[in-house]
Amino acid sequence: METSPTRQLLLATKLTMPQSYAPLLVPRTYLYHQLERGAHHPLTLIAAPAGFGKTTLLTAWLRQQSSYQVAWLSLDSDDNDLARFWCYCLTAFGRANPDLEVQAQRCLDIHRNDPIKDMLAAFINILTTYPDPLLCVLDDYQHIHLPAIHQSLAFFLEHLPLHVHLLVSTRTDPALPLVRLRVRGQLLEIRSEELRFDLDETAQLFNHGMKLQLEPEYLCDLLRATDGWIAGLQLVGMALQKMPEQKEPPVTMSSLIAINRHLSHYLNEEILMTLPDDVREFLYITSILEQVKADLCDAVTGWDNAEAMLEWLERANLFSAVPDEEGGWRRYQRFLLEFLRQQLSQKYAERLPELHSRASHWYEQHDMPQEAVEHALAAGAYERAADLLEAHAWPLWMQGQIPCIFDWLTQLHPYIELQQRPVVAYLSACIYLYTGQWERYGYALDIARHSQRGRQDSEMLSCIYDLQACYAIYTGNGKQALTYTQQALDANRYKPLLSSFSHVLRGAAHLCGGDIQQAQVELTLGQRIGKQMNSPIAIASGQLHQGRLYTMQGQLREAMKLYQQCSSNRKDCMAWFARQAHLQAGQLYLEWNELVRAQEQLRMAQEESEQIEGGSVYSMLAAQLAWAGGKVEQALQLLDQAEGLLMHKDGQTYALAQLVLLRTRYRLALGHVGPVQGMLQNSYPSNLEERSVLEQELWLQAKARLLLARRRPAEVIQLVQTLLPTIKAQGRVADELQLQLLLIQAHYASGDIRRTRHVLEHCLILAEPGGYRRLFLDEGHVLMTLLSELYHRHQKRYTGDLHSHVLGYVHTLLLEFGCDVEPRDWKSWQKRAQRAQASLEQLSGRELEVLKLIAEGNSNQQIASTLVVAESTIKTHLNNIYSKLNVNSRLQALTKAHTVGLLEI
Repeated sequence: METSPTRQLLLATKLTMPQSYAPLLVPRTYLYHQLERGAHHPLTLIAAPAGFGKTTLLTAWLRQQSSYQVAWLSLDSDDNDLARFWCYCLTAFGRANPDLEVQAQRCLDIHRNDPIKDMLAAFINILTTYPDPLLCVLDDYQHIHLPAIHQSLAFFLEHLPLHVHLLVSTRTDPALPLVRLRVRGQLLEIRSEELRFDLDETAQLFNHGMKLQLEPEYLCDLLRATDGWIAGLQLVGMALQKMPEQKEPPVTMSSLIAINRHLSHYLNEEILMTLPDDVREFLYITSILEQVKADLCDAVTGWDNAEAMLEWLERANLFSAVPDEEGGWRRYQRFLLEFLRQQLSQKYAERLPELHSRASHWYEQHDMPQEAVEHALAAGAYERAADLLEAHAWPLWMQGQIPCIFDWLTQLHPYIELQQRPVVAYLSACIYLYTGQWERYGYALDIARHSQRGRQDSEMLSCIYDLQACYAIYTGNGKQALTYTQQALDANRYKPLLSSFSHVLRGAAHLCGGDIQQAQVELTLGQRIGKQMNSPIAIASGQLHQGRLYTMQGQLREAMKLYQQCSSNRKDCMAWFARQAHLQAGQLYLEWNELVRAQEQLRMAQEESEQIEGGSVYSMLAAQLAWAGGKVEQALQLLDQAEGLLMHKDGQTYALAQLVLLRTRYRLALGHVGPVQGMLQNSYPSNLEERSVLEQELWLQAKARLLLARRRPAEVIQLVQTLLPTIKAQGRVADELQLQLLLIQAHYASGDIRRTRHVLEHCLILAEPGGYRRLFLDEGHVLMTLLSELYHRHQKRYTGDLHSHVLGYVHTLLLEFGCDVEPRDWKSWQKRAQRAQASLEQLSGRELEVLKLIAEGNSNQQIASTLVVAESTIKTHLNNIYSKLNVNSRLQALTKAHTVGLLEI
């Protein structure tokens, strides 16, 4: 066969599928299925920036195929010649099918001087005579920019035989009729969103492919930093393989770029240097923005061509997602954005203040105060930032932007005077309260308060009262909090947005006094108004305090649902509330003895914000977890740490009482009776009756435990019975359970087995719905013994006192204690219980007495004497018993009674 002059110029390697020089580490099964689907469309388009694994995906999939003949063409910038392009294409088809090779070459030779459409029409006719499925891959199509090639390829696509399919891989969208093909259902698209790695694929790359064995949390951080960009992940992996093990690995894209020059070079050479100069400068300047749109970019750059630029960039697939249809907002690929910002700081550092200032003014004019403040701060325009913050403080605050405001104030404080800015002073007081900086809180609050003298700013005044109520609640002073919240409502009676938070705080204040009923009224009202007004701060705080109310009622599962909602709504939930929700959820998991989950909540609370107040609560929960895990010394050290944090703060008497009770329990469990007695003597409040009800109960519990350890059960019983009526009346199940457990042990120490059993069974019925476990486990051997005795006693007989699910709960508790307990045959037990219940309902009370006396071996005469009745009456009772139990003798009656559980063996 004669070779044409044109064909002699062709490179054979461009017509060969690339060979992978590294083993394919991560199979892309889902994408393989997508490509399989694409083979039933005229065109499959794979469009994404460099490094998303387009070519690797295609070659991996094609090597698995046996049902398709494949024509492959790798394109470059030299192929922007119409004749050369189609010469390559037809030659690729010929290499795919030997029978087609001669026909393709003849078509090229015959139609060398004809219009391109004539040559294509002839070749399409040839393709129709070859019915085998045929795939043609055009790789790196972004190099093609000649309009004539795009037009001829569109014609080719329009008339493609059904068994021929085209796959185009490109960094930029080709100038083909994609919209028309999309509408007709003739196009399948795979873009960067589908190509980027997910968490499982990232783990497979690092842990299996690169043998790095990274922790799941770090993998999540890497995935977030790179947006799943495959080339970035691979280059990061190579850098991590060379990094010393003891060095902390980087987790942000900027730090990854800083430690990996290969990553920086790749981004520069494969992406930025392939762009026109004006596009590259546009990217640098607009990288100060989190999201871009045309008029904003025009304002920042000072140009007037942003719309055209953004359209160009969209075709280049440099945005992470399709634009917002309503607002027209776009966002650059994350990996590219961080690199652009690094380059911007090096190339245009002197222009940064001006650029940020332009952005700030645009955001202010378009009612986007959060972004306006941030760019004003970035521009170093601190007075302007403070002006913006004061102008928009209330909506931002009520929308729950506490973390943002915290960051802004931290940046502003060195440059502004609080005395001149009362709103900033108030916001600073809020932040100081949440971060436990009491002296600064008082100073800033005084400035805000004094600024209101002679003014009628009801909104500001209401917020100040609510802030004072927060402090009162935080220190356990519910009465004072109620006074402040009433003043807040009086000052702002007609503005529900603020009153919603005031009502939530009133609910929290009632909880400080144990008044659950009134707390529920206020919390319900506050949350309802908060939802109506879409106030995240009222909703989140309401969830927290409602969760606390549920916990006090023993409804632990309902409380957990609220804590999970509060901590998961990151968009609406502020850092302080999220941290508290994690801590409270950790406390519940601890109570359920799910120590791993509790530890995870503790970790998440720490991550949420290390600046937010709550260190003592954190340390006390950590101490309880350490104790539950058998780490005694660590638990005691953590309590010391919590005490150190509390001693530096005024008004923390309630938290100190909690700490003293924990220390009392742990020290007594270790047998340190003397030291505990000394501790309580030194720290016991002389003005206890002036403290809140809940705080008083904590100190009295500590006292009762010491009395129990000193073998003075009668005093314990008296003390507990003094406290119980109020607690029961208020429905505080959690507190009642704590006291009932003390009562159980006191009765047991007194030798009163009947009362011990009665209180224990009552306690189990109360505790079972909430699934309490550590409540019993932390009491140790005495409770284990009593639970074991109760369990085995109820296995032998049915008393009608405990339901089967409660006995199942006892079984679970014994397993948690580590007891070797045989599992019950609950089905059989329930049938037996039903029979016993039926027998109980048949027999009268007097007949049951007679039956028990018979079981003790008494004669009819002895029974009559005991019951002070005639012997004939006993005979009548016996006949009734025989009839109801369907037996004929005393022995049969006793046997039947034991069988159904009426009598204890």
